[in-house]
Amino acid sequence: MSELAVYRRSRAAEVRRQVGVVGAYFAQFLKMRLAYRVDFFVDLGANLFAMAVQLTTLSVLFSKVPALQGWSFDQVLFIYGFSLLPLGLFNLVSVNIYRFAERYIADGHLDRVLLRPLNPLSQVLCESFNTSGLNELLLGTGIMVYAGRHLELALGPLDVAVLVVLVPSAAVIYASVFLSVTCVSFWYEDRMGLAPPIYNVIRFARYPLTIYGRWVQAFLVFILPFAWVAYIPATWFVGDSEVARWALLTPLVAALTLGLSLMVWRAGLRRYESTGH
Repeated sequence: MSELAVYRRSRAAEVRRQVGVVGAYFAQFLKMRLAYRVDFFVDLGANLFAMAVQLTTLSVLFSKVPALQGWSFDQVLFIYGFSLLPLGLFNLVSVNIYRFAERYIADGHLDRVLLRPLNPLSQVLCESFNTSGLNELLLGTGIMVYAGRHLELALGPLDVAVLVVLVPSAAVIYASVFLSVTCVSFWYEDRMGLAPPIYNVIRFARYPLTIYGRWVQAFLVFILPFAWVAYIPATWFVGDSEVARWALLTPLVAALTLGLSLMVWRAGLRRYESTGH
């Protein structure tokens, strides 16, 4: 057997081991959450109520304005629903990213992570999960189906395949952006970190990019690339046909942002000196 074949087999075995560890983390988390079922369902209801308020706001807006910069209510609703799918996937593993500066840097829990013979990043992401991500996945799917029927969309096999690729790619963009932002804590220790204020910018990505000024559009495409998590990929199905061809670049943008975020993460780990220094 060649050295390349041996290397590939060892890498495949390592990937299977890491996936198994992630599955074990998630199973343990579910057991913990279901042990407090009332708390689980209260959290579920609160998240659904917050989304219902946002949808009501949209309905009231379009009851007064039939179209927004040429976008109909159903088109905006479809983009909104699409935006919830990658956001839901991201939110499943994002809770520790938000708490990273406080929990892992300031309180020193990263020391425990680094002592284990497992990938540090996968441990941080999978030590806890956010069940509100499941709500967003279900609600986003329902909204897309509802809006799609009103728009009389007929999705073929190619469209379904594109959807299956674009949604996880957009979730990777979310994770990559927030991982890069979180890694700033390695250089500038702050319990709050930059993740919470950056999270508020996500709201801009839930609507057509063309309703904003050029500077905002450029910011959401090139600086904080949240245009690639909803508007641009969603145009494959609705809206601007000229933008639709750019939707297929979403996986490339995901790969670039992920590569950059991993570089920042590794640089941060090299700089980390533990809380004992």
